[in-house]
Amino acid sequence: MCEASWRARPGLAWLSGTLRSAFSAECLAASLFTAIAWGFTTSPQLLPDFYIYRLGSELALQGQSPYNLATIRAQVAVQFPDPEPSPDSFVNNCGYFLPPQALMVFAPWAFMPWGMAKVVWVVVQGAAAFAIALLPRAWLPTAGPANRSLIGRLLPFLLLLNFLTLGVAMVGQTTVLTTGCIAAGLWCWSRPSRLGFWLGVLLWSVPFIKPHVALPLIPLAWYLGGWKRAAALVGVVAAFNLLGGWLVSGSPEFLQDYFDFLRDSHRAVVFNQAARNYEITSWNRLLLVATDWLMAQPVVIEQTASITLAAYGVWGGMVLVRCAVAGQKPAAAWVLAAAAVAAVGCPQVLGYEALILVLTVPWIRDLFTVGSPWIGTVAAVALGLQAIPLQVLAPIGFDFHRPLAVAVLALAVGVGLLPRRDLP
Repeated sequence: MCEASWRARPGLAWLSGTLRSAFSAECLAASLFTAIAWGFTTSPQLLPDFYIYRLGSELALQGQSPYNLATIRAQVAVQFPDPEPSPDSFVNNCGYFLPPQALMVFAPWAFMPWGMAKVVWVVVQGAAAFAIALLPRAWLPTAGPANRSLIGRLLPFLLLLNFLTLGVAMVGQTTVLTTGCIAAGLWCWSRPSRLGFWLGVLLWSVPFIKPHVALPLIPLAWYLGGWKRAAALVGVVAAFNLLGGWLVSGSPEFLQDYFDFLRDSHRAVVFNQAARNYEITSWNRLLLVATDWLMAQPVVIEQTASITLAAYGVWGGMVLVRCAVAGQKPAAAWVLAAAAVAAVGCPQVLGYEALILVLTVPWIRDLFTVGSPWIGTVAAVALGLQAIPLQVLAPIGFDFHRPLAVAVLALAVGVGLLPRRDLP
């Protein structure tokens, strides 16, 4: 039988086992995360990004364009007042930049009052956090026991109760949701049924609310489940974007207007500029730091869509060459790790997207058990660096730990290829 997906528990037996583990480490960690996130809803100054995502859908349902920066910023200024806004203030740099698909994803919250929307958002985040906490169980061999060591029991808490994960929840960003959807989709696809197939596709379509980050999911879906799975994913994402474009303008041709808006407006936001934001995780931020240190003349490359695609192409080519050199198909956990590193290292994204790197955990686990513990240690340290806030390391001059840690993880992935397992 081919490599197993998740621990071998058939259908309802797996579910009942999970329910019986109501007080398991994973459930407890997710519950604590949810409780903390619930606390964030009590502050009127928190969850600003979620407010904008919900506002975009609300405007679209009212027949207005969410891509009008003046409209968005006017309402944000009312909800999050800034008595003395500067050019770098949030109210002067916010906007709705997600693709039309996101209008469909966040539409349910647009029908709720703001207070109720925050509560429901936290509940959904808690479910996603539980899926993330279960990641260390992914692709365990049929006869292999779950990790019951102290580290194994603490891992769900380390994944969910850290500065990065809680910071994502505090500002209302989407990375907990999207990473949880990826993890839950993997479980759905491990159930050999038509329902599991389409639930997995729908869950994996959610991360495409940020398509520049989610792009590696298409070849990953192909590798894990064949071309039909990848084609279904592309089809669902395309359908949601067409529906979102129709919701805004009554015509799918609106997608071209969206691309024009994104090209002209997104880089004008100071938070999105590699030259000004220390939290950016991609290769071009590391290039800027390295050239500034070596030549005292930083090389600044602000990514465009074509540069991002080229970066993905280079990484994809390196992955294929590495597999060719190994002469064998890689393990699913390794391919998942390679996709996660690509999603954070190739496009120009901010630090909160680094949470996607928790998808490397099954591969790191296997490095300690059947691979190289030394490479596993390096990868684990690089992953742990992402949980350290910039404010802790910047005073000692280490303000580039996010892109550096991504680069170290990329090197570890290149060295630590694990072969595909054939299980009895």
